[in-house]
Amino acid sequence: MPGIDECLLEAMQLPGARGAAVVDWTSGLALGTVGDSPGGDHETTAAEAAELARLAAEHRAFAPEEDTGWFDGMCPVEDLIIANRDSYHLLRFVPTTFDSSVFLHLWLARSEGNLALARIRLGEMAGRLVLG
Repeated sequence: MPGIDECLLEAMQLPGARGAAVVDWTSGLALGTVGDSPGGDHETTAAEAAELARLAAEHRAFAPEEDTGWFDGMCPVEDLIIANRDSYHLLRFVPTTFDSSVFLHLWLARSEGNLALARIRLGEMAGRLVLG
């Protein structure tokens, strides 16, 4: 079971990966980073991505219709995809046995990346990630 560093290195093996981070969305702190960061600052990117993650995780508007909230440590939202002209940002929530507040953030070049593959692989990584 990979830890943060191994998970981030695996994420960077995806085609088109520019950078990746493991972020705590309650504090906005990056627990680990690798590669480049939009704007050149990993901590600023982590804090800004955490705001989006927190919004999606805490508001019922984004939960499944039949969902009543958190269930067995799993966030009601699996992932967020933000697309701009030249890249994708994929935020994948990490399920844990406790109320997790951690997500994986992958920055992917649009011209070289495969969003579907990245989403599948990031989901696999999130399921294997060991925190602590």
